[in-house]
Amino acid sequence: MTQTNQHATTLDHQVGPRGRFTLRQASGVITIRGVEGDHIRVRSLDGDRSLDDMFTIETGSDFVDLRQIEKLGLGLGIRMFGKGDSPELAIEVPHGAKVSIDSASAELSASDLSGEKRFRTASGDLTFDRLAGPLDVQTVSGDVQIDGQAPLDLSAKSVSGDVKVRVPRLRRLEMTTTSGDMWLDAELAGNGPFALRTISGDVTIVGRGGIRIEAQTITGDMSSDLPSKRESMTGRKILIVGKAGPTLGFQSVSGDLHVVQPRDAAPDTIENAPTANGSQPDAGSAADIATPDLDAARLEILKALERGEISVAEATDRLGRLDEVLR
Repeated sequence: MTQTNQHATTLDHQVGPRGRFTLRQASGVITIRGVEGDHIRVRSLDGDRSLDDMFTIETGSDFVDLRQIEKLGLGLGIRMFGKGDSPELAIEVPHGAKVSIDSASAELSASDLSGEKRFRTASGDLTFDRLAGPLDVQTVSGDVQIDGQAPLDLSAKSVSGDVKVRVPRLRRLEMTTTSGDMWLDAELAGNGPFALRTISGDVTIVGRGGIRIEAQTITGDMSSDLPSKRESMTGRKILIVGKAGPTLGFQSVSGDLHVVQPRDAAPDTIENAPTANGSQPDAGSAADIATPDLDAARLEILKALERGEISVAEATDRLGRLDEVLR
């Protein structure tokens, strides 16, 4: 079902819980968030400016595709969309939708998404909150900030923009920059691979568990505020922080890597599993809740999130309630 009219400022289209949304927009402001249901809703926040005046719109049984109209007739390339207006869009998609957004310089924020996600921009800043599952980000000079309470599979590429990641766990990590700095606060726990690559950008890692860092660098160095030891192999420098943990590959020309104390680390992902009768257990005190029980509850909620049985927003709400218990 589609609800839209010629010269309308809103579009409402049914795509199913795992439909696809694609957007190509040169500049402006883009806000996209996951919601319950099976509809994609796009709303123009530019007064009376209609969507079909700014975009070519295509819809199908399971997709919505918006492409900004090229004012100068230029194809995608260095200038991407050519000169044009700077729309401001508010977008809602199902939590599990597949999302793909390309932009030249739009400021973009995304939240509460658990499906496959890909974002590309030249200079616009990217802000992500409460995401889960696969995330692919590419930028030239825009800064990237990722903050959340659910596991991610992250692929991020930047030329000069900084990348900051603060999530409980990364099951896969491939992050690359030329001169931008990287800041990573996440436990590496999954099948990997885990890799950081930079030319001259520096890397800061919050030490949240044992980790083995294998570096290939020309003039760059590695250091740690936490107890650590160094080893050496032919053509590699090795830094082991804490107990034996996953291996993180680090490649640089002149960039340094530093492991810092977890003074402001992201909280562990903790979920409140329902009891047999479907109700939530009493909070009680932290001392009354055994760590194995918390770990089991956490695992069950993560599995439910990955299966699409609960939304990112619901998982985050449960996290907040149990976080209060542990304080």
